[in-house]
Amino acid sequence: MAVLFGVTVGILAVVAILIISALPLYFAVKFLGGKATIFKVLMVNLIVGIISAALDMPVVGFVLLLFVYKEVFKMSWLSAFLAWILQFVVAGALLFLAIILSIGVAVF
Repeated sequence: MAVLFGVTVGILAVVAILIISALPLYFAVKFLGGKATIFKVLMVNLIVGIISAALDMPVVGFVLLLFVYKEVFKMSWLSAFLAWILQFVVAGALLFLAIILSIGVAVF
């Protein structure tokens, strides 16, 4: 019974981490007027992660990332590039908010 509880908590934790990690891209795309849902953003993150892991060429990977953003979220190339930049700004703001609220993890 305890093992089942541990596995369930582990799966829920992974799902929560995936959703939280998708929020910066979701907010960036929504801000720029793209068609985004949390599910789409999760799938895009998965696709981009697989592409990045499979390719050993950063420039080609970056162009493919922008292409995936452009096609999935129905954006222009410039908007896809701005969404890529803005997701880091949103991630930084969310991290700053977590630090202010003392939700961060202590590092020893």
